[in-house]
Amino acid sequence: MAAEKRTEFESVKSVQKAGQPGTSRAVRKPADMARPLIVFGMGRSGTRMCANLLNNSRDVELQGEIGGPVGSKMMAWLYNVRVDKKAPDSERIYRLARAAFRDSTSSSCRIRNQARWFGHKTPRHERHFDRYEAIFDDPDRPAHYVYCLRNPFHVWRSYRAMPWNKFKTVRTFLDAWILSVRTYERMLEAAPGRVTLFNLDDMVRAPDRLEWIGPNLLAPLGISPDSFRRFVDDLENTNSASNKLGQKPSELPESDLIEIAADREAARMIRTYFPWMEEKLIAYEGQAPLHKRLFRFRAA
Repeated sequence: MAAEKRTEFESVKSVQKAGQPGTSRAVRKPADMARPLIVFGMGRSGTRMCANLLNNSRDVELQGEIGGPVGSKMMAWLYNVRVDKKAPDSERIYRLARAAFRDSTSSSCRIRNQARWFGHKTPRHERHFDRYEAIFDDPDRPAHYVYCLRNPFHVWRSYRAMPWNKFKTVRTFLDAWILSVRTYERMLEAAPGRVTLFNLDDMVRAPDRLEWIGPNLLAPLGISPDSFRRFVDDLENTNSASNKLGQKPSELPESDLIEIAADREAARMIRTYFPWMEEKLIAYEGQAPLHKRLFRFRAA
């Protein structure tokens, strides 16, 4: 008999069947010891590349994007289940979340029951950070977050090339980019030791990709390259603008470059996370109208 198509939360409902016993803590299975791993960050900032690298390890079960209304509704549902105590213990909510991630991804789900990490990658889901913290509240199995970061010049160039881009102006884009980075900085304070930065630009600059991802991505998660299924250099960046469009995106108009550089908060972030861009930043800052250089700033 052909398998019926699963509804959005079908496997979640199966976990919730009345009378289903909870897993005994004395005989916990690998699936009941796995920790949540969430990959997010501003769109066009390397979330797909980061997910490909992590999923190359047998220790990771990372689902694809759960974006749009589905992602927001899923997070609201899991949060309400947890805070309303409808899930009687943390193990139950972790199993519910894992099932929801599997069922809700827009791509084929991965099932690796022996993995030590489970989660998904979804751009801009850092907006749900507080919900993730409330849902995954077991002190023995706290969530770990990987924030993907890329300089705003290249992010905006990539967004402009996408037919689905909803940012109408560089200003609206930059507001969203700054808010995303501020959220990352808040996460560092709220979840010390559980937030890893995946700086796409820094990785691209590295002479050896494996040597870079070792200390910067794998070590914080306790993942060894020995668990990899493929050579790192064989992993393609399937979501790059060049691969999506068949050609490199066009360069930004100079007015957009100046607009980004003239924003004091954006400039602070660029200097903090992309110090090698200092010369370019100074050049465009100097071309900004005087009133923008003097008065366009944001509260820290």
